[in-house]
Amino acid sequence: SSGLAAIQTKLHIEKGAKVRLVQVQLLGNEYTLLNDIGAQCEDGAQFEVLQLFLGSSKTYSGCQADLLGKESHFKADIGYQGKGSQRYDMNYVAVHKGKKTVSEMNADGILDDQAFKLFRGTIDFKNGSSGSKGDEKEDVLLMGDNVVNQTIPLILCAEEDVEGNHGAAIGELDEETLLYFAARGIDKKHAEDIMTRAKLELLTHKIDDEETKEFAEEQLSEELTDDSL
Repeated sequence: SSGLAAIQTKLHIEKGAKVRLVQVQLLGNEYTLLNDIGAQCEDGAQFEVLQLFLGSSKTYSGCQADLLGKESHFKADIGYQGKGSQRYDMNYVAVHKGKKTVSEMNADGILDDQAFKLFRGTIDFKNGSSGSKGDEKEDVLLMGDNVVNQTIPLILCAEEDVEGNHGAAIGELDEETLLYFAARGIDKKHAEDIMTRAKLELLTHKIDDEETKEFAEEQLSEELTDDSL
């Protein structure tokens, strides 16, 4: 089916509270998704986002977490599979305002065919956020010759006693890995499917709701060449 889906989620997480938000996107290939998340975290509050994107032709996803209170925590785990002419445009921001706050952003995805992906990850240390730490990591597996991948990490700092880290691993399956699969009678396409499933199942295994977890894994199996994987 086709259409436009627009979702906005706003959270104010009070002192010592913990919120875990899980989003699994399985829209039809003719859909456009607009997905926006905003959160404010007080002292000791914990906010965790788990997102898995498998469908839609265009996905625009953004999240901003304001770490207002001391020792508040934000973690985002994002997984996606891009194929055909799918387009992903993502913007994630962790704003550190309280002391000893922590942020983690992990993006893990696969791009094939003519898929496009732009990921912006910003760690913003405001004045007064001493003792805070922010980490951003992205791992992208490129399978198509015509894919476009753009990774834009940004660390802003207005405080001295902070630690910000970012890293990215972007590339194709290496020859050694392909030879390993070939020695076991597995061709390149099936090897790519195995790697795709392995990467994305790291996220599906973190879904607590069994019905949602099974639905996501069934959808993932349908997208792969070998249904027996």
